[in-house]
Amino acid sequence: MAIVEDEVRNGSEEENEIEVVVEEDDGEQDSDDSDDDDDEEAMEKKVTDLEQRIAEDPYNYNDHIELIQALWSLSELDRWRAAFDRLQQLSLLRAEHWLLRLQTEETLAHSPQSREHIAKLFQEATLDCYSIPILSEWCSWSLSAGEAVSAREQLDEVLRRAGADPLSGKIFWDAKLELEKAKLETMSEADPDYKEQRLRVLWCLEEAVSRPLLRGDEAWPPLQELALAVHDQAYVDKVKKQHDAAVEYLQKITPFEDKLLTLEDPEEKCKVYLEYIDAIKELSKEDKYAECDSNGILKVVYDRATSECGAGGAAGALLAAMARLAQRTASRAGLQRVLALCSRRQPRRALFWVLRMQQAERDEKDFDEVKSIFESALSKGMESYKQAESLWLAYLEYTRRCTDFDDPALVERLRRSCRLAWDSLAEAWGEEANDCEVPLFWARLEYKRIKDPVQGREIFEEIFKYGENKTLSKYWEALIHLEMTRDPPASERRLRELHRRALRSVSDYPPAVARLWTDYERDHGKLATSVECAQLCEEKLEEWRQSYQAMKEKMMGQKQKGKQAANKKSKVDSKKKKDEKPTKGKRKSDSSLQSSSEASEVKRKKETDMEVDGEEDRGGDAGGGVKRSHDDDTEAADNKRQRRDSSTEITGAGREASTLFVSNLDFKVNEQNLRKKLSEFGDIVSLRVKAGVKAFGGSICYCQYKSPESVEKALKEDRTPLDGRPMFLSRYSSKKTKPTFKYAMTVENNKLFVRNLPYSHCTKEALTEIFDKFGKLKDVRIVTFKDGKPKGLAYVDYEDENSAAEAIKKTNGLLVADRNIEVSVSAPPPRQEPSTSAILGIPKRDTGGGMRRTQLSSFIPRVLQTPSTSKPSTGSQSNGDTKRPLSNNDFKNMLLKK
Repeated sequence: MAIVEDEVRNGSEEENEIEVVVEEDDGEQDSDDSDDDDDEEAMEKKVTDLEQRIAEDPYNYNDHIELIQALWSLSELDRWRAAFDRLQQLSLLRAEHWLLRLQTEETLAHSPQSREHIAKLFQEATLDCYSIPILSEWCSWSLSAGEAVSAREQLDEVLRRAGADPLSGKIFWDAKLELEKAKLETMSEADPDYKEQRLRVLWCLEEAVSRPLLRGDEAWPPLQELALAVHDQAYVDKVKKQHDAAVEYLQKITPFEDKLLTLEDPEEKCKVYLEYIDAIKELSKEDKYAECDSNGILKVVYDRATSECGAGGAAGALLAAMARLAQRTASRAGLQRVLALCSRRQPRRALFWVLRMQQAERDEKDFDEVKSIFESALSKGMESYKQAESLWLAYLEYTRRCTDFDDPALVERLRRSCRLAWDSLAEAWGEEANDCEVPLFWARLEYKRIKDPVQGREIFEEIFKYGENKTLSKYWEALIHLEMTRDPPASERRLRELHRRALRSVSDYPPAVARLWTDYERDHGKLATSVECAQLCEEKLEEWRQSYQAMKEKMMGQKQKGKQAANKKSKVDSKKKKDEKPTKGKRKSDSSLQSSSEASEVKRKKETDMEVDGEEDRGGDAGGGVKRSHDDDTEAADNKRQRRDSSTEITGAGREASTLFVSNLDFKVNEQNLRKKLSEFGDIVSLRVKAGVKAFGGSICYCQYKSPESVEKALKEDRTPLDGRPMFLSRYSSKKTKPTFKYAMTVENNKLFVRNLPYSHCTKEALTEIFDKFGKLKDVRIVTFKDGKPKGLAYVDYEDENSAAEAIKKTNGLLVADRNIEVSVSAPPPRQEPSTSAILGIPKRDTGGGMRRTQLSSFIPRVLQTPSTSKPSTGSQSNGDTKRPLSNNDFKNMLLKK
């Protein structure tokens, strides 16, 4: 309180009277303002701290959300929106945070531009997640935000995304029905649009009863009433048939929906979703369910599964399947929406960005727009080197297609892009980028399209500077081929020097370059050069065989066997001392000698070298040839027993049946990714990886499951890629067995063999697009090298022979990209039976008829390859009998010339 003296008279006649005025004190209000200022300062400090933390760790989702909440409390609307946009650029937003933003923006939207912005936000939200609350909010906003036309457009957008959802789709069809009925009630029968509007209402009811939707039968009575007023009984009977099929369809998929409602674990949900998808695919094959929109249900289930199952490998596979479905069934706008969704949810996988670039190219977008898609993909950062390389190669292929090689400016742009790709991969991935496909692609362009072999040779010289590229045969083979086929071709002296240099440098597989040089000398060489070639090749191959043999011995664990032999010897010695006491002074019995010889025979058998089978290039339709054989010697090298619970003990036979052998893995295989991939087939008991086994072309692995069923499931996924390289999956066997070829070796009139494919079209999707128009496809298989890179060959398997014959007529010689493909009936050459008697100089063939890679008959002099026709000086031969083997006495007589 404050007392204020006023000198103004209050009307009293007494002059000395002073008026006293009592006023309220503002101290309490000032105190509140001071507290608010303190809170605001504290919040500003919190915002500053959060922005600093986000600058240090931009991918911390919770820090972003805390910053957004702090900015809202400060009423900083523009900064609040900017914080949301920044988080959206870095990560997927969760459904609850999208809902918070959308509801807030709705309260602030009062202009047509702001309402368009909200509609765009709803579309972006559905790319991040499949959320019924968000879709319901979209419906509510659409019905209250504008005119009927714009509301109808927004509801149609919702129905495209969730109208086929068996669990919740009825909600959105009801919203659409209410909108159309409200519009109908505003019209009179004299209105010219009245009939059309009534048909819209009837269409909404028909869609609701013809789809397998929960509570869809509620729409049947009003539909029947309206249908009889508009159409006849035949129409009602037709819709009734569709409704009965939809009810039956719903009954078959309801168990999956019920199971999903009870699960919380993403992995368990993913398994149910996979079963759900398989069930929908089977139902779609039945004619009576043709009107149930199985493709729409599949799209919704894919959308739900990828939202609820996390961002693991299973989600990536589901998104890839969703993209393939959209390519087959969706409109152009629908496909663009699905591809945007896939690249949003899996931004670090190249596949979806590549598909977006290809779709933009099909839509004839300009170069800068496709380039912007590529740059957006680069900014996300690919998850592996192979993904980054695939992305760059796709962009370079697009740039090449946009290049007029008669225009120097466009050629220079292509060269700059190739240089940038090579340098960027090297900078981002280091040594992984040493073995890169980009410079090979660039070199081929220089030789074949730009016609500048000098620049091409410089590229190869630069390739040879990095890592172990100079020792790899694939680069030398490519360089030799380009030099021999360029226009004009290189001189014989230069080509011969190039072959000689290649032979000196290659260490991974010298037979490849030796074969090239030998063929060249046979075709163009003189006697002196041919002799020099044969001599140098034989020396190089002998050196390689010796190093190869040493590597095999090291791989088979000779040191470990020595330790085991020492342990056995100590046990045998102690046993001998016990046994020798009662038999002292006596010779060993026959049984003792026999057991000793058997033991030595077993030892010799165990130390037998492991055979490495060759590859089949044309003998069948496999992607990387016959898988290498294996035995338990590799496993025996690891002497430590794996610990396991008593509940998971498996007998010897059961253990072998439950063990999967995996080969052709990358030399530096990521064991975490490998375990994650193999765990998709079942529960793993133990996983043993042998890294960098060159005899097997990479690392190998023994994976033991809890049950043999997991092995059977895994075998169906043979050649599944891991980090861009196909895995060879086979049963483990403790007995040494020859590999078997799993594809038919006879003529198959319904299977086509396709050659001379451009590498850009060596995908199932590209070949399916070419061949599925001639008939129903059973399978499409791409033939690849062991590193997963295509050979330019493929097999296309039709359901019937007529479709295959029609495809041959229409596609043989078809121009695909820049190549004319060759299409014929699959007719693998017959395999030769192994010879019963060996001829000097002719190496034995294995039971599969394939020449082992280490046996090179082409380098053995011809005179030694001819079987001898001279008769032995001794021995006799009866009519029809085989020659008697020579004894020691026969050799003695021959020596003494008796």
